[in-house]
Amino acid sequence: MKTLFVLPVFFLLIASCRHSGIHYENGTIEEVFARALKENKKVFVLISNSDCGQCDLFKKKLGTETATARILAADYLCYYADVLDSGQKNIAQIVKCPSYPFPYFFDKNGNLEAFGFPNSKDYDISDLSRIGIDEYKFRELFRLPVTTTAYKQLVSHNLQAYLLMHQGQSDPRLIDSAYRLAAASMDIAIYPYNIYMVHTLGKRVTHPSLPQHPILAHPPYTKSDQLIYGKLLEGIPFSSLLADSLLPTTKAVNGITYAFEKDIRECGDIPLGTDYDFRFLFKNTGTKELIIANAEHSCSCIELQWPKRPIAPGQTGFITGVFHAGEKGKFKKEIYVHTPSPQVPMKIITLTGVVR
Repeated sequence: MKTLFVLPVFFLLIASCRHSGIHYENGTIEEVFARALKENKKVFVLISNSDCGQCDLFKKKLGTETATARILAADYLCYYADVLDSGQKNIAQIVKCPSYPFPYFFDKNGNLEAFGFPNSKDYDISDLSRIGIDEYKFRELFRLPVTTTAYKQLVSHNLQAYLLMHQGQSDPRLIDSAYRLAAASMDIAIYPYNIYMVHTLGKRVTHPSLPQHPILAHPPYTKSDQLIYGKLLEGIPFSSLLADSLLPTTKAVNGITYAFEKDIRECGDIPLGTDYDFRFLFKNTGTKELIIANAEHSCSCIELQWPKRPIAPGQTGFITGVFHAGEKGKFKKEIYVHTPSPQVPMKIITLTGVVR
């Protein structure tokens, strides 16, 4: 899932600056945090996708000679994580990052201090309290039933557990501490990576008195989870009930369910500066009327329309729109479709292609 949060204004402001580059550390995320402790520096993590042209553009422009670049060079160790690189995707799994590019700001101990983009016209990171994402957009993208404040604690617990696990390969005390942190994260919210951490560490704890956290239920996976986690959770012995809950539900909720004919549309090559019309066909496969409450996206390059009247059982409808091809490169644009019922899962439909 590669949703672009960067405002065009930001790109325009920094495009004319002289490129100086940001040094991204080599090695693993645990090695970077070990260095941060020794050098008393914070850690800036940029999670990206090498298959995303706009992500590459953001990475290059972030390194221009600005106050931002100077702060990163002076106060932070910088780490670039490509979700398509098996050696770099650990941090994306820990933070459940569904959107690229996306920046995270940690202290030297692995506490998440801020994530997202500054609420300002330029990329000013001198005050981390100005950096963030609004609560509604956070819930829709990250699919976690918590606030952004709780999310920071959730990520901090899991990252610190991960670092302790690697630091204490043969130290029972560190493994026990890591398990306690991972188990505490489950009390905030349950998501794929902390399930994996609790299961992995739970087999290595040394004291029976440590809490064995019951993994009873958690939200269904989203498509971005499947991209990020892949086969990470295979082999974990969930109960049959829980195993069913790992998959996106196709069962009707109170008689309401629907399905798209295709949830991915390959647009092919689109000339720069042109408009591309598209539509997605869906069918009401339930027993009650279907209402599409909203269809949204995070890119100003897309305009959407959807049916405003209820769709009867067995009938079909369309999500239609226009994609404005304003930047060259590969693109993947996701559209989030909602019904009024909170029990009916959000559906994601996707446009992919190349602007030439």
